[in-house]
Amino acid sequence: MAHEQIHGDIVRAGTPGVSLQVILGFLAIGLPEALLGASWPAMGAGVHAPLVAVVGIAAVLAAGSAAAAITAEPVARRFGSGRTVDMGVALTVLALLGFSFAPHYWVLLIFALPYGIGSGMLVVALNAYVSVRSANARITWLHATTAFGALVGHTVLGWIIADGADWRWAYRTIGLVQLALAVMLAADTRRWRDHLTAAQMAQLGETPYAQGDWRHDMRRPHVVRTLMAMPAAVAVIVLMFATTSVEQTTMLWASSYMVHAGGMSIHTAGVYANLFFVGLVAGSVVAGVVALKVRDVWMVVGGIAVLLGAVVLMVVPMAGLWRALTAPVLLGVGCAPIAPAVVHATPRLFGAARTPAMIGMQTAAVSLATLVGPVLFAGVERVSGSMHALPWYLLGFTVIALAAYARVARVARLHARGE
Repeated sequence: MAHEQIHGDIVRAGTPGVSLQVILGFLAIGLPEALLGASWPAMGAGVHAPLVAVVGIAAVLAAGSAAAAITAEPVARRFGSGRTVDMGVALTVLALLGFSFAPHYWVLLIFALPYGIGSGMLVVALNAYVSVRSANARITWLHATTAFGALVGHTVLGWIIADGADWRWAYRTIGLVQLALAVMLAADTRRWRDHLTAAQMAQLGETPYAQGDWRHDMRRPHVVRTLMAMPAAVAVIVLMFATTSVEQTTMLWASSYMVHAGGMSIHTAGVYANLFFVGLVAGSVVAGVVALKVRDVWMVVGGIAVLLGAVVLMVVPMAGLWRALTAPVLLGVGCAPIAPAVVHATPRLFGAARTPAMIGMQTAAVSLATLVGPVLFAGVERVSGSMHALPWYLLGFTVIALAAYARVARVARLHARGE
């Protein structure tokens, strides 16, 4: 947001912003991301659990991810970014393969914990690593890699179940692919460079970074109260919570909305709901190009504007399938640029030394929203008695995101003026 002129300087300062290991890490975040919601009808039947039991697994996942996010900073300080990513991917492999062999619901609950912990460690370690090294465009394209991974995982799951195979083979297949990624990541941990050059430190405006070692400077832990007292900290957390609620609610409830509010068949709705992931990938790629010329604040407001347009489209009467075709894509496009822009802005708003801890707090908010957003809508749907409430629910969180953005933008302007 502030100090956008540092983009090129940081990337040219001598430390590579993006390596193959970083790309593989972001892909590993996405592969298992969309599996639970899409697989639960078959999985729940397979372990003789009711439909509502998915909330228990989602709660354990969210708790594990939030706990890992908040505590990832000392882990990264102790072991470095590369080994932290290796541990995160290994935990997700354990969880995916554990899911594929789970005979009972309570076994799924056990393996949901490493699932969430591994995911939280990956998100914090990777985003903290790239936020101080890469321009917003590169970060956005890395998030596109995560979205592509989610699209691949979701598609593979659909193919396997559609072919009549057991849902366990879907988790087993994605788990083996994740294992291959884990092996490739662990094969060359030396590619990770936690050390920042003097030029990078100077461009970030971090005087304590004169000693040059990110892990050394991170030895002092930043408690939650200290972080939350900083200007715009609460607003950034609210922004991430609100936009994630839009994303996750759409991810979980889009198919049901198309069936019950749009009159589609279950199969057709599943195909159209997958367009959300297409929009997320395409939006991330396009946003990466736009971010080469546009500042973080405009990436965020642009994403929110597209979300507002998508919600309006959902409530406007329209003949044919155009609404079902365009609304999920627009929702994905709108969500795509927001998180990368916030990640890139974090060291500029809060200081590079506080970045891992602050991204940990953001990730914890995302984990909470992943659980609360979709579950809260279930209550709204029950009270209203109609899936037609979904657009208005998404509109509410979009408005909250817009209000939070206004606060963040104001602080960013003050930073730019040096106030």
